[in-house]
Amino acid sequence: MKYFILIALSTILSGAVHAHPDHAEIGMQQEAAAMAEAAAEFLATLDDDQRASVMFDLDDTEAREGWSNLPTVMAPRAGLQIATLNDAQRIALHGLLARSLSSEGYGDAMHIMTLETYLRAGVETAIAERGDDLSDERRARATAIMEAYDPENYWVRIFGDPASGTWSLVLDGHHLAVTATVVDGRIAFTPVFLGNNPQIIQTGVYAGRRSLQHELDRVADLMAALDTEQMEELVRSEDVQDSANFAGPDWVPDMDAAPEGLSAADLSADQQILLSYAIREFVGVATLAAGDAQMARIEADGMDNIMLAWWGDYTDLSRRFMLRITGPSLHIDFTRTGGEDRPNHFHIVIRDPSNEYGSDWLQAHYEEAHTDE
Repeated sequence: MKYFILIALSTILSGAVHAHPDHAEIGMQQEAAAMAEAAAEFLATLDDDQRASVMFDLDDTEAREGWSNLPTVMAPRAGLQIATLNDAQRIALHGLLARSLSSEGYGDAMHIMTLETYLRAGVETAIAERGDDLSDERRARATAIMEAYDPENYWVRIFGDPASGTWSLVLDGHHLAVTATVVDGRIAFTPVFLGNNPQIIQTGVYAGRRSLQHELDRVADLMAALDTEQMEELVRSEDVQDSANFAGPDWVPDMDAAPEGLSAADLSADQQILLSYAIREFVGVATLAAGDAQMARIEADGMDNIMLAWWGDYTDLSRRFMLRITGPSLHIDFTRTGGEDRPNHFHIVIRDPSNEYGSDWLQAHYEEAHTDE
């Protein structure tokens, strides 16, 4: 079934069929209602102090945009920490998260959180191996980082009243930030940060398990289909751009910058299908109707407005690289990072410069509210 859905979505971008915006709008209304119900169930499990910690004003942009890719020891979070929740509260929270993400997105998020145990074990082993060679200062710093690597060290914030139909959700911690903004039955799911370390688990009972693999596979398929002339347009540099430039909300796409790289208009029909597969894989973190609506907006922008750029070795995707896909309603940065000898570490950012945090919808919502007064 997923294969046929992807075929249909790929033909949307290649111009063979057109998405019907009304269908996505109806679907989002159902998804938004389910999210609001799940949010109410979660809030009902909390005591007064917990509700005070988790709830923020909708216009509190500092708290809403205060997500980061970094460990909490480097970037403290606000809100309610999962570690503080009892079983019933966690069950309700995961009900909300499952309703706010696709099955793919929810699975990715859970795997990313679980990987914190591997990072923690790695630092713990390194501290033990160094023994007395570590100074007290460096040992204390390493211990703080180790303790921050924790699958329970993720923080949730809710902005506004879910019952009102216009509100926002943020969950973030190391290597993960997911947002959902609901405005009058429509869902904006950007920005999103997805990361992992390790991307492929190397040892133990879970050796071989991997995360964000399909994103890599779709990109690899596209890269393999490009010819030499297209590669000359695509590749900006053999040096990988520093991925720290999109580690948090302080980085935003510069839509006034001159476009660079390869225009999607210069791809063949088959290559455009492969590009649409890749884009849909990234957008697939969103709930089904919200993702469909985003794909419809990308289609409306037109292939002429989508650009691709590459940094790093394009002949070997097991080495470090960065891919950027940009358009009026889409900005994706995908980096394989980590040590030169084993870059087993991904960073992915998905943004919508035209409607980040549902800003376009929120502005229209507020203007309509003032008109009615």
